[in-house]
Amino acid sequence: MNTSIDFIGDIHGHYDELVVLLKKLGYEERGGAYRYPGDARTVVFLGDYIDRGSQVRETVNLVRAMRDAGSAVALMGNHEFNALSFWHENGVGGHYIHAIRGGYLREHAFNKVAIHVKTVESYRGRKAEFLEMLDFLKTLPFYLETETFRAQHACFDLKSAEALKAAGIRSFADGNFDELIARANDQYHEYADSIFDPINLFLKGPEMSLPEGLTFRDGEGVLRKRTRIRWWMDPKNANLQQLSFQPGVELPPCEVSSEVQERDFYGENERPVFFGHYWLLGLPELIRNNVCCLDYSVAGYRGDGRLAAYRFDDEQKLDAKKFVWVDVGTVQ
Repeated sequence: MNTSIDFIGDIHGHYDELVVLLKKLGYEERGGAYRYPGDARTVVFLGDYIDRGSQVRETVNLVRAMRDAGSAVALMGNHEFNALSFWHENGVGGHYIHAIRGGYLREHAFNKVAIHVKTVESYRGRKAEFLEMLDFLKTLPFYLETETFRAQHACFDLKSAEALKAAGIRSFADGNFDELIARANDQYHEYADSIFDPINLFLKGPEMSLPEGLTFRDGEGVLRKRTRIRWWMDPKNANLQQLSFQPGVELPPCEVSSEVQERDFYGENERPVFFGHYWLLGLPELIRNNVCCLDYSVAGYRGDGRLAAYRFDDEQKLDAKKFVWVDVGTVQ
């Protein structure tokens, strides 16, 4: 693939903003897909194309057209994984996960159903196309790694990458889907071939439990007893406040468990890594000169988010001047 790459964060059905961003980056629609003049640049989409926004179908079709034309690589996000799991019956393929309640790999409780409403509405009257969309999601890689960068939806974990490589699994298309999706949902390792841990790290990132009695509500009002972790920070002497990565939430500087303190982290000398997932606020900025998050809450409840990109040209020290973005609500 090209060494000149435009990484784009979580879209969540915000097709209009995506079109404006692509044009701002210099892409043009040719032959049914957006391409850069002379095919000199490639887009890497970092996942979460569906849910939340009202133009899911249009978004998926644009991303898929670019992927099929060779002008983009599309990675899987946790929302794509959630959708595949939500619509898949538990036990199909021989791996029945006893820890999961209900007949599907994801519980069909009210709040779980609500997450998928926008996606289903976008495909109303188009069931065959909806099923075809799910087949497309199965082909999305969990991560992308080259000699100059790494990219995934949430967290890059070296051991997880090695585990998936050893198993010959790059996406849910690398084997029997019924079996792979069950193994990816086998959180408590009921079967010896569980791949829950590596898939969970790549698509959702690491979390740690909060101290007894401490909770917070996320942007959608859900009560949380766990917090996401800054997986690029050395946790050895860090406290809860320093390690927690929940934008807009301030936690106290409590001690963390020895298990958390001993976990691996993404070092300063590793190649640049690009990801989304974390609902950042404000203007795009680098986390570190080799750590770049591109989820700036275009689908956030505050209504002041952005769809962000980073223009990468193989530099090993990232430059904040290379961010490009459009504000939510921007249309052609």
